[in-house]
Amino acid sequence: MTVVAILLAALAISVLSYGFVTKRKNFITIPAIALVAVAVTGLVSFGQNNLTYEPDLAVANFGEGQSVTLYKSPNCGCCSGHAAALEAAGFDVTIEETNDLNAIKQSRNIPLGGESCHTSVIGDYVVEGHVPLEAIEKLLAEQPDITGIGLPGMPIGTPGMPGKKTAPYEVYQLSADGEMSPYLTI
Repeated sequence: MTVVAILLAALAISVLSYGFVTKRKNFITIPAIALVAVAVTGLVSFGQNNLTYEPDLAVANFGEGQSVTLYKSPNCGCCSGHAAALEAAGFDVTIEETNDLNAIKQSRNIPLGGESCHTSVIGDYVVEGHVPLEAIEKLLAEQPDITGIGLPGMPIGTPGMPGKKTAPYEVYQLSADGEMSPYLTI
């Protein structure tokens, strides 16, 4: 439907510009520019209609009855998106806004280079950043002897972040001494 609308709009612009342009050189140039502009606009808007995180359906409600405290800056909006994904998985999420997020990260031994925009605590585990639900489910099911897991940065397509996944997500396990090592690739 969107592609048809784009083509019709480009055709309409081309026909309209024919009536207003008298020089032969501009007869081709203006409709071509209009067509490219409409096509780019349509492709961008089409892409933005598909910006959703889609977790594996097997993880639905795995957090039922568990509490999460998510620490974030008051100015961060994507963190609320991650909280919404956790709630959709059944967690009871409490958002704590703080102006000193670094103190939270230091108290939980989040290593330099392993930080993200928010830090969550689920039971005895820390979950740093926009960690996909599949990794959190694995953490809680297996209960390994680690401090927690993290996904450094703010990767596109993760829960709370716009866009589609473009590369595998490398989730790291965090140790009590502040070391990171690979945990799961999604």
